[in-house]
Amino acid sequence: WVYPSEQMFYNALQRKGKGSDVQENHVSKMVAIHNNMNEKTWRQLLMWERLHCKECNDPRLLRFTGRPDELSPKARLKTMMGYPAPFDRHDWIVDRCGKEVRYIIDYYHDEALPVDQRLPGQFNFNSNTQITLDVRTAIDSPEAFKDRVQMGLLKILGGEPPAPENWPASLQKLDEEKSKDRYDQSKAGWNRQQRKFMEKFNAMHEKCKGRLDDLRTCNSEEDCLKKTMAKDICIGEMVCPKEVSSFMQALEKGSEADMETSYAKVVDCTTKFKEEGEKLFQK
Repeated sequence: WVYPSEQMFYNALQRKGKGSDVQENHVSKMVAIHNNMNEKTWRQLLMWERLHCKECNDPRLLRFTGRPDELSPKARLKTMMGYPAPFDRHDWIVDRCGKEVRYIIDYYHDEALPVDQRLPGQFNFNSNTQITLDVRTAIDSPEAFKDRVQMGLLKILGGEPPAPENWPASLQKLDEEKSKDRYDQSKAGWNRQQRKFMEKFNAMHEKCKGRLDDLRTCNSEEDCLKKTMAKDICIGEMVCPKEVSSFMQALEKGSEADMETSYAKVVDCTTKFKEEGEKLFQK
């Protein structure tokens, strides 16, 4: 998935009526924690999907729904026993190679836990944010009930579901013919600006899809950060050549301060490109 920019995040809060007490200079912190929590959620969800690694080597997030005002059955039972209620709930629908599977995620805030002074990196899975997750499959089928039992036993024994090496698989190749058909059908209704944007976007995706595949298979915070930067620079070369040139010059000089500043400009520029593209297709 693609995460929203800070401005998009702030605008979404305002639209939902949740941003009355949120200052814009606090949004960067909220976005950092939000993105970190999503990555932790997906990582825990993939632990469950390992139970089905032989039948599906590339599970994908299909869609999700926020249900903060609806307690899950487990959360309701815990509150009846005197435990605090979660501050949020999500239902994530996973595409298990053609089969839709629902997961329930309860998010809890625990002030007794330690908290890092620095903001968490997106892929910092060891960060301390005082937020705990309860990720599990929804019992929508006998198979889901079996998964619950298996994971419960594994937790008691201190084990994890096994998975083949390099699972999940990297991004599968697009079906070029179907993709082209969908593109041609949509293109008929686009204006000149929309066509120009999509031509650049498709060229960018074709050029950088290897970087996107690499990012999907990163295996540590440092590795993920390096591959994120490689992806951003690849995209920047297409849409922000001046900013990328400045970054490369800073890289040659070896100045960390200049590299950090110039890289931030690359990210800002690519984000602006994405936001301007979204505006072109807003009805």
